[in-house]
Amino acid sequence: MKPLQPAVLALGSAGLSVGGAAVLGLVGAPFATAVGGVALAGVVGAVALASARPDLAWFGEAICRGRHPGRIALTIDDGPDPGSTPEMVEALERAQAKATFFLLLDRAERHPGLARALVQAGHEVALHGPAHDARFTVLPPARGAAQLRTAADRLSELVGAPVRWFRPPFGAVSPRVYAAAAAAGLPVAWCSVRTGDGGLASPKAILRRCAEAVGTDIVLLHDGPGYARRLLPEILADWDRRGIAASTLAAAMDPE
Repeated sequence: MKPLQPAVLALGSAGLSVGGAAVLGLVGAPFATAVGGVALAGVVGAVALASARPDLAWFGEAICRGRHPGRIALTIDDGPDPGSTPEMVEALERAQAKATFFLLLDRAERHPGLARALVQAGHEVALHGPAHDARFTVLPPARGAAQLRTAADRLSELVGAPVRWFRPPFGAVSPRVYAAAAAAGLPVAWCSVRTGDGGLASPKAILRRCAEAVGTDIVLLHDGPGYARRLLPEILADWDRRGIAASTLAAAMDPE
């Protein structure tokens, strides 16, 4: 069991125990509310920090860096998106670069041609989830594993290529997420450079974070209406000038 898991489980158990005692009239409601609030805050805080820093491996192991010193693993979440995916694929083709697209199954099934085109262009497809929600942080591991395995198999069949990795939506993790992914046979893949393009980061900040990336980094960008599709040509050109190749995650994990 990972270092933080016992603490999280203990907090959750304490909250449930005190809540049950309150129902039975063994403790007062104010005490139960106070303890329950502390327990909930502790669990939420642990999940938030573990999600922000998966490299700490508090709940489980995540892939946070590649192994090849001359390759940056370029990973792109949330697709496929008909408004941005073709533009990003075109930019990658012009730069002779590759990427791993972490696709959402529901979007891939709405745009199967786009999903298949990624593999046909030499990119890698991985699973970002059945849909863009954080359900796996709370689902029982067996149920989560079944959903992940089904989603990965359906996505693999749709694109005609193996699906090797899973990245939780929003990067939200918990002990249950890691247990579900392990049972489904899908390593959790995260990143070492989170550009912020899926949030409030400015184009200048996104470019700066990408400019600071080095070989063995895993860089996270997003499909969709954000800045990434417009900035991608400049990002790829900078890496090329520095002699670093943008590659799939699978290629970046190869040390040779």
